[in-house]
Amino acid sequence: MRHDSKATRILACAVLLGAIATPGRAAFTKIGMAGLPFLKIGVGRCTGMGDAFVAVADDPTAAYWNPAGLALLKGREVVVNHIDWIADINHDYVSVAMPALSGSFGVDVTALSLGKFEETTIEDYQGTGETFTGTDLAAGLSYARMFTDKLAFGFSAKLVSEKIWDVGCTGAAFDFGLHYNTGWRNLRLAMAIVNFGPDLHYSGSQLDFTHEREWEWPWTREPIPATYLTETFPLPVVFRVGIAYDFLHTDRSYLTGAVDLNHFNDVNEKVNMGFEYNYRVLFLRAGYVLNTDMDYADNLGWKTGLSAGAGFKVKPAAFGLTMDYSYRDLARLGGSHRLTLTVGF
Repeated sequence: MRHDSKATRILACAVLLGAIATPGRAAFTKIGMAGLPFLKIGVGRCTGMGDAFVAVADDPTAAYWNPAGLALLKGREVVVNHIDWIADINHDYVSVAMPALSGSFGVDVTALSLGKFEETTIEDYQGTGETFTGTDLAAGLSYARMFTDKLAFGFSAKLVSEKIWDVGCTGAAFDFGLHYNTGWRNLRLAMAIVNFGPDLHYSGSQLDFTHEREWEWPWTREPIPATYLTETFPLPVVFRVGIAYDFLHTDRSYLTGAVDLNHFNDVNEKVNMGFEYNYRVLFLRAGYVLNTDMDYADNLGWKTGLSAGAGFKVKPAAFGLTMDYSYRDLARLGGSHRLTLTVGF
């Protein structure tokens, strides 16, 4: 009884924190106002089930979705995820997690590469012959532990950065999560706040310039060095609430359904829905990402947001190996292919 009361108080505090961290929509829209959008690109096997994972979160990708899920791990695991993103952009994610110190630790790294671009100027609009690149990076450290036999808490601290040529920004972000197993048919409730941190701004030598003095200046006309000042922008904060339920669970198979509600500080709310079916070593997944903007589906079509995936698990003598694939329809932007490799050791 004491444990259930404690869990209720913690869940209530988390809901309040989420309301504070992601305030309601103001009189003006904030769509597109947050930076570092790569932090919202989903990773792991759940991309095949509509990104509905905050209440499942039972592998090392929990460091991304809900750090509290790391407390559910039974052994050491590594996840490597590659995404063939839009416009030839590559997105890679690696997470390592293991039980330690009465809980679980996780380390994860995210990298997004924009590839090479050719420099053009007003004078050389066909190209100067120089090239530049763009890179986004995030590296985090997570810890989670069980507060009771049903309630887990986790948090992450991470460094985030973005750089295009020699203009970029660097900052810190924090994630917090709760995971509660009711004990009935593996019904799970969870919530998480991710990418919570101070505003950032861009800096770099490409923002430097020289200002020519007015001709009336009596002593000298040497140019004055100056720098363009950039406005600050928020991180893409997301408040997630989710539920997961096992419709079927036997020694050989299970069928899990999950639904997540997502509130963003820069775009409309989204609902993630998905299923995962397992039979022995085979996994099948399907899901849908529903955008609450009524014009979204009308403009892009109902297929936008559909996802599906499959996986296969093998168990050699020394370690467990799972290979997963998923596909997400992105309407006019084409489709996104994602490969995930999970190794237990």
